Amino acid sequence: MYIYCTASKGCIMSSDCQTFSDLPKSILRPLGINEVAAIIGKSRSTMIRLIKNGTLPKSAFCRPNSTSTPTARYEMRPAACPMAYFDVTTGPLLSSQMRRRMIQQIGRILRGSAPNEVFETGAMRIDLPLSISQAVSRMAALAVAESEVISDPGIRGGLPVIRETRIGVYEIADLCKAETDDYILENFPNLTRTRLEHAKLYAKAHPLPRRLGRSDQPRLPGIRTHVITTNLLS
Repeated sequence: MYIYCTASKGCIMSSDCQTFSDLPKSILRPLGINEVAAIIGKSRSTMIRLIKNGTLPKSAFCRPNSTSTPTARYEMRPAACPMAYFDVTTGPLLSSQMRRRMIQQIGRILRGSAPNEVFETGAMRIDLPLSISQAVSRMAALAVAESEVISDPGIRGGLPVIRETRIGVYEIADLCKAETDDYILENFPNLTRTRLEHAKLYAKAHPLPRRLGRSDQPRLPGIRTHVITTNLLS
């Protein structure tokens, strides 16, 4: 009897992309932690833990140059996306040794030095082609989302908006945290369900920079906050 291991999660949205050669050039570039996290459908903290665990090979990371920022050492090559996606979906079903072996095999497949086929070892079958194609489809979805967001100084002062609308990407993504998709689509006729998904994906891949000294939690409207100093408590 075979033990069949495969990623069970579907793609963010339908796409015909299955190999790297099908992807638009806009996504075949160094990718940041937030972008890879959005592609594999996980949080930034999960992605950081994955990096620190050392599961991804060194070849998955870009080598920072002398002018790079401190965060550039976490930039990853496009090949890191299928590796990371496999690691968070099928990886937990495998031993740590087999997990690393399969991620290295994915790297060889993407380099063209190994066939893209179901991997069999003993009584185990691991569907690497399915995992790779799902990750590639997710990369294609982010590429489409990025192409549908524009930043024009003449439109809302350069605020990133959904193309052909004045709808702010980050505003609609924040609204999704409190309201259902159906409610949002009913109140924004210019939006389609697909474009709404694109907006959420874009906002997750490119979050606004955090403001130092401020909470990540949004303030409720109409509520004032005050700083209490030690002088007031003495």
